[in-house]
Amino acid sequence: MKCLVTGANGFVGAHLVRHLLNTGHEVRAVVSAELAGTANAHGVEYVRVARSEVDVAAWQSACRGMEVIFHLAGRAHHGHDASESARSIYFRDNLEMTRALARAAIKEQVRRFVFSSSVTVYGAASAAGQPFREDTPAQPRPDDVYAQSKLAAEAFLLSDETRAAIEPVVVRLPLVYGAGVKGNMAMLIKLAQSGLPLPLTGIDNRRSFANIPNCVDFLLTAATHPDAAGRILLISDREDVSTPDLLRAIARASGKPARLFAVPPGLLKAACALIGKAAYFDKLAGNFQVDPAASCALLDWSPKVRFAKGIAQMCAADRSA
Repeated sequence: MKCLVTGANGFVGAHLVRHLLNTGHEVRAVVSAELAGTANAHGVEYVRVARSEVDVAAWQSACRGMEVIFHLAGRAHHGHDASESARSIYFRDNLEMTRALARAAIKEQVRRFVFSSSVTVYGAASAAGQPFREDTPAQPRPDDVYAQSKLAAEAFLLSDETRAAIEPVVVRLPLVYGAGVKGNMAMLIKLAQSGLPLPLTGIDNRRSFANIPNCVDFLLTAATHPDAAGRILLISDREDVSTPDLLRAIARASGKPARLFAVPPGLLKAACALIGKAAYFDKLAGNFQVDPAASCALLDWSPKVRFAKGIAQMCAADRSA
């Protein structure tokens, strides 16, 4: 299968490219300028398209001859900036670029378009014991322009007009972890490995995650399974954990002691608010669960790597980095 991967030098993209090559597929990777125009013996060709390109013609040559597109590129950070300039940037990079790429793919008769979306389209948190499912109405928080722009891109791809011309598949990803992870998970790794006492034992939440081997395997299944066309899909490791248990797992896999103690969550939240870190407390202590049972059944897919093994692989890669 001939695959185009956008965002190929990002965290998920780099792992996906390797997985596609290892499973015998040809890859054209949209990456940064220094690799553009090069190829290697393993079947990957590097091409460059500007990071925020919204011209259909600029994408056509990248799409030419491809059977499947994995669209992972986009803007993902600082989505809570509610300014008009931020909104313009996010909608350009997450909606307009997706629209241009899809239209180029249609012109070049690409069969399937796999779009990497986010579970944050459901909101900032799930109610305790009520995980989000594929058919849960998506209600992004009004101040989260990232979620809004992703949801708008989904709506375009799943419109009757687009589905008549190409097979779109929307995959809503939770937090993905693994070798080379950055962002919030990288911060948690440093915390767990620091040996510092952490006042988090009193937190009793549940959050869904997906390790990178499961993520890329699911994306490939979404690209090839006949029943995935036109669907919204969810993925997770299907082993939801609390923040304290996540930190313990990281510490254990790193050979470090987990020094956790209890502080009442209300007091901890107030302390975080006082220092301007209320949003960080919400991420640490809040619930965010998804239930991908319907997607797993539809694709006849199950996680190949258990949570504990995924954490161990991530920490082993961190130690050798």
